Amino acid sequence: MKKLVTTSLVLVLLSATVFCREKSILVKATNPSNTARRAEMISIRRGALQKILPSLDPAHLVVLDESGARELVSQFTGDELLFQSDFTPGETKSFLIKAASFPAKAQTSLVDGRVVEPRQDYAWENDRIAFRMYGPALAAEANNGVDVWTKRVRSLIVAKWYKGDQDTGKAKVSYHTDHGEGADFFSVGKSLGAGGSGLWYNGRVYQPGVFTAYRTLCSGPLRVAFELTYNGWNIEGKKLTEVKRISLNAGQNLNRIDVTFTSPLPADTLVVACGLVKRKNTVYHTGPEKGWVSLWGETNDDPANGALGTGILIPNPMVESLREDTVQYLVTARTKAGETFTYYAGAGWTRSGDFSSSEDWDNYLGEFARRLQAPLEVSLITR
Repeated sequence: MKKLVTTSLVLVLLSATVFCREKSILVKATNPSNTARRAEMISIRRGALQKILPSLDPAHLVVLDESGARELVSQFTGDELLFQSDFTPGETKSFLIKAASFPAKAQTSLVDGRVVEPRQDYAWENDRIAFRMYGPALAAEANNGVDVWTKRVRSLIVAKWYKGDQDTGKAKVSYHTDHGEGADFFSVGKSLGAGGSGLWYNGRVYQPGVFTAYRTLCSGPLRVAFELTYNGWNIEGKKLTEVKRISLNAGQNLNRIDVTFTSPLPADTLVVACGLVKRKNTVYHTGPEKGWVSLWGETNDDPANGALGTGILIPNPMVESLREDTVQYLVTARTKAGETFTYYAGAGWTRSGDFSSSEDWDNYLGEFARRLQAPLEVSLITR
C-alpha cells in the first residue's frame, strides 16, 4: 500500500509540472468569410512567439484547445509554428500555446515527401492525395510535369506503393492497379501534367527537363515542403536556372508552388505558363476573372475508377491570358528574373470521397481562391 501511494504522488507531481511556469499565449483566430473552412492552417511566426516566450524551445512547445485539455497536432518548421482547425462561417476560436517541461509527444504525420531510388522521383502526399516529379534517372522519358497518384485512404501510401512496385516475382504489387487504396492512373508523358510550369516564348511552351537537385525543407506532421532545381533551361540560346519550391498541407488538394528564375539579365521579364494536360472525355472550366482553371472527367478508360479533376489557381491580378496547345491547357502570367511567382495546383478524385462532381471540384477551387483573398484573422494575447 505504501508503494502504491508513493507512486501515485509521483505521478501527480509530474502531471503538475508538465507545463513551465513561463507565460503562455492565447491565440484567437477568426474566419472572416461566410463559408466554412476545413483544415485551415494557422501559422504563427517564430519572432512573434519569442516576444512572449523568449526562451522558446520548439521541442517543448505544445498547442492546446482553449480549455487546455486537448493537445492539437502541430509542427514547427523553424520559421513558423503550424496547427490546423475547422471553422464555420464567421467563427472565432481560441487556442493555447505553452512551453512544456517535457518534449512534446510524437505525432502521427499526415504528410510525407521523399526521393525514391533507383527511379530518383520526388514523391509527396498528404491524407487526401499524392504527387510526384521525375528526376535524373528518367531524363530520356519525362520532363517537369506533375504526376498525380489518386488515393481513397487517409493513410500514407507513397513508400508502400513504391516498395510493392519494386519487388520482383510474386511479391510485386503494381501501383498502376487499384488494390483498395487507389492507384497511379495519370499519364504525364512530357507534358506539364497536373499543374507543372514552363515558360511561354515566341508562341510556344519551353520546359527544362527533369530536376537536377532537390532539398527537403520539412516533412510533417502537417506540411511537406521541398525545393527542386532545374538547370536545363535553354530558350533560344538563353540559359536560365529555376528553383521550384512546393508545399502541401494536410487536408488540402492543392499544392502551393513558388517559382524563382535566375537569368543572365536580372531584370528580364518572363512569361510563366502553368498547364493541365488534356485528357479524353473531360470538360474544361474557367473561374471568375480567369483566377482558376479546371479540367474534369473520366480518370481513365475504366468507369470503375471514377472521375478526376485537375486545377490551377493563380491569385489575381497576376493572370495574363488563357491559352492552349495540342497537349495542354495553359494559364500564363508575367514575372521577373529574381522575383518569386506563386500559384496553386492539384487534383481531386471522386473515389477519395471528397468530390462527387465537376461542380464540387470547381466549388473547391473557388473557395480556395476566396480563402487566399480573406485569410484568417489571428491575434496573440499574453496569459
